[in-house]
Amino acid sequence: MAKDFKQTWNDFCDELKLVGEIVSNQKDLSETDEVEGYRYLTRLLRLALEMNIEHSNASHPSFYSLSHETAKIGADNPDNIYLNSNIDGSFSYEVYGNIGEVDYLSFGLKENRYSIDGTMVSMGEIDLSLMAVKEDGSFRLSLGPEPTSQNYLHLPPEANMLIVRQTYSRRMHQKHSVVHIKNLGESELTSLLTAEDLTRHLINSLAFVRGTAGTFLAWVKEFKESHKNALPLGDQSFFQAAGGDPKIYYLHGYYDFKDSEYLEITTAIPECEFWNFQLENYWMESLDYRHNPIHLNSKTAKLDTDINSVKIVVSHQKLNIQNNIITEGRSNGAMLLRWVDARECPIPDIQIKSITELEVQDA
Repeated sequence: MAKDFKQTWNDFCDELKLVGEIVSNQKDLSETDEVEGYRYLTRLLRLALEMNIEHSNASHPSFYSLSHETAKIGADNPDNIYLNSNIDGSFSYEVYGNIGEVDYLSFGLKENRYSIDGTMVSMGEIDLSLMAVKEDGSFRLSLGPEPTSQNYLHLPPEANMLIVRQTYSRRMHQKHSVVHIKNLGESELTSLLTAEDLTRHLINSLAFVRGTAGTFLAWVKEFKESHKNALPLGDQSFFQAAGGDPKIYYLHGYYDFKDSEYLEITTAIPECEFWNFQLENYWMESLDYRHNPIHLNSKTAKLDTDINSVKIVVSHQKLNIQNNIITEGRSNGAMLLRWVDARECPIPDIQIKSITELEVQDA
């Protein structure tokens, strides 16, 4: 078996080398886009190995994150803490914990097919507005064929992933939710890893990298073609089929403007639970929100309160003006506006203007 597995390992390494063609086969990439593309593949592989090896046992579920500060997928939200757990529709589970100081909290059952056809269709959703929570912030949510707690999601056989979205207006300063998951049935002790197990995990991991990168590369090409310097509504069912939250309107766009220019984005603010706007690179990864001002939300943006609207200034380098976010010096990439549980979906007005026309002010 060791000899056979050595060949499996060699096949994995050879296939990993070929995965690089996802980047090398693209034409007219800037140096930044190309370099970040190869980094993106390493990040996807890290996430895939976490999902397929370290957290693969659905009878002993555990949480991991498919998007975080240093590994990102499909326009990840800088205001979110994402938790993912691999589950099995034949089991029953209990999710429990404390909501902390979260602004928006949702739980979504998904059929994760990123490694097959790039979809992650919703099998059931519930959010904090529909849940009973104790005065101390504690909660319980049951997943299964029958409810075992006041909060309940029916678990269909096809479901294989639970996604938890925690959204914070000031993420670094709020008390985060604590969320756990356990299998309600009897579980056998975990067994030793076999060569067959590891072979399957490695194959699935590479399939996830290919499927995920291929899906969002197709998206950004479409945005570059049809959503350039614009934020149209787009097909919401299409975005939700890739794992989006059904309570959110997603307005995807693509920015591309000169160093001497900036984007002025003006929009009315609808009645909604939360909203935010973010910048991404060519691979639809949110920019480095740890160190740079690359997004705004309903609490951090300064609004025009007289008409309940906001004006956002997107520039390549930082300007001394309010609601200014930066591309970190890259000339192009994706961008996204989210309206969470909005009563309507206003479409922003976007104009390209010269920086020389900008009236600089104290931010």
